[in-house]
Amino acid sequence: MKIYPKLNIFLNILPPLPNKMHPLLSRFVLAKGELYDEMEILEGRSSFEIIGEFPCCISENLIFKAKEVLKSAFPQHSTYLESLRVEVEKRIPQGAGLGGGSANAGAFLSEIARRLEISKEDLENLAPKVGSDVSFFVNEFESANVMGCGEVVKEFEENTHYIYEIFTPKIFCDTREVYQAFDRLLESGRIKAEPKVELLNLSSIELLSRYSPFELNDLFTPALEIYPMLKAVREELGEGWFFSGSGSSFFRVRGL
Repeated sequence: MKIYPKLNIFLNILPPLPNKMHPLLSRFVLAKGELYDEMEILEGRSSFEIIGEFPCCISENLIFKAKEVLKSAFPQHSTYLESLRVEVEKRIPQGAGLGGGSANAGAFLSEIARRLEISKEDLENLAPKVGSDVSFFVNEFESANVMGCGEVVKEFEENTHYIYEIFTPKIFCDTREVYQAFDRLLESGRIKAEPKVELLNLSSIELLSRYSPFELNDLFTPALEIYPMLKAVREELGEGWFFSGSGSSFFRVRGL
């Protein structure tokens, strides 16, 4: 199966909760194009395996975490889940703001839910336990407003046939570090964290046409703060490119 990345058309971050999680308002779109991972799930193996070029150990892989969440929720399927071999041809880069790991986990959850006849409601309840972006991928919307801490996903009906061009520099952006930089800038008063609910009602093309990259992504300034190399990338790309998630990918709509 093909697994496509997500892009954040806008990403509005709010002050952290007591548990350190940040509520957000965002527009996620599925970027169906030339960049995608491929996954195959095989049955009947002696033990659970994940095959692919991942930068982490298996216990930190979101596919592994998804399997563990499924086992906890449905212990009657433990033997089946432990017999799976998951082969992933990785093309979506890590640390790029494209949700590659979450996309893999979401695809795994959705496919296993189909095989085991797990309800959509159960699937949506399990997804946030795996990762904050996983809920978007299990809903399989092409465009959605995402709220809460990523677990509230509402389909946004709009033209989704645009072609997104994605450029990912060889800069790994650590999401946790970018959020920590956001908190420091917030505490110092250099940035504000206010809800921009008006953005939820505009189409993705309207958002990209009316607002700047800094207005659309509250993590762009913190990312530039700790990864100054991104400034040179932005200057080289020129106008019309926007920043996705916590970086490091930039994107634009072809022909806009």
